[in-house]
Amino acid sequence: MKNVNIQKDKESINQTLKKIHKKMVESFNVDFTYFRDIKIIKQQELLKKLTQRMRKNLKKNGTRYSDTQWKQISETLSKNQMPGFFENFSFYNPKDEVLYMNEKMIKNHPEKLIPVGAHELSEKLLSTYLSPPLEAPTQAVTKAHIEAKKTNNTKKLYELLETYIDIIFKSVFKEACCEAIALQTLRDMDYEMQVASLEKELQIGHSKCIDILFDIDNARRRGDSVTKDQVHLHYGRRKVQAIDEEKLVKVLRSAQMIKGVSYYLGYPLAKAVLEKYGIEGIKLVLEKCPPLEAQYFANPQTYLAQLEKITTVIEERR
Repeated sequence: MKNVNIQKDKESINQTLKKIHKKMVESFNVDFTYFRDIKIIKQQELLKKLTQRMRKNLKKNGTRYSDTQWKQISETLSKNQMPGFFENFSFYNPKDEVLYMNEKMIKNHPEKLIPVGAHELSEKLLSTYLSPPLEAPTQAVTKAHIEAKKTNNTKKLYELLETYIDIIFKSVFKEACCEAIALQTLRDMDYEMQVASLEKELQIGHSKCIDILFDIDNARRRGDSVTKDQVHLHYGRRKVQAIDEEKLVKVLRSAQMIKGVSYYLGYPLAKAVLEKYGIEGIKLVLEKCPPLEAQYFANPQTYLAQLEKITTVIEERR
């Protein structure tokens, strides 16, 4: 009976997400494929797949850890340092074109299914729409880290801090763009009440955790030694400790932690860019001029003022 119920849930989720996918293609004029499959799995299996994905990405970028170290990382994730995050967590794996959804979320938080699925679809849209980078951000960090270690070059370590911080800001904005695209699509599909509730939650979260980005900005401006710099990120009980020289290569792990608050941090700015310049503006910002200062996330109008200078470029792309 349990398997039958899960299959029914999967069919229902699939039908709903296919409608959202169709609307997203029509609204943004980006032709991207739907998921090859949706798999509903237990939380422990979800964490296992997430850890495997992180390990493959880090290995690809030249970073290797022992089985014992990865066991420790898995245990850390399993302890769920961000209460409730992994219970509501799903992820799309571009390698197999599969959307993995947590069984717990479907049972305990069915109201999350539509916004979470829409967010993952918007990530897939952006992966199709954006030009692939010549070099992955983690590769850049790994190379800089190796070079700095070989030469014991303090200047290189500081440049590495700069790169790391830029990656954080870009990641926050990109995640928020996915959320903005998802909520605009849902709004166009008459999910006004759900969108209003989600935007209220995002607004509250933004006001509570925006200091995170100012803490990171301040660390950059102080020019502290990378090996001594400690940035603490808070949102309620959530806490991420970043970054000393030993942890710089763990970009994916740190990015995963901050991902839990990225929607709050970046949504007002991403929504403002999307509403004023459309998906073309999102593409331009992500590829050419990402917001790399906390003030832009705190006051989106300051960033929009910067974009006014290149409005003609955006208009040409429409």
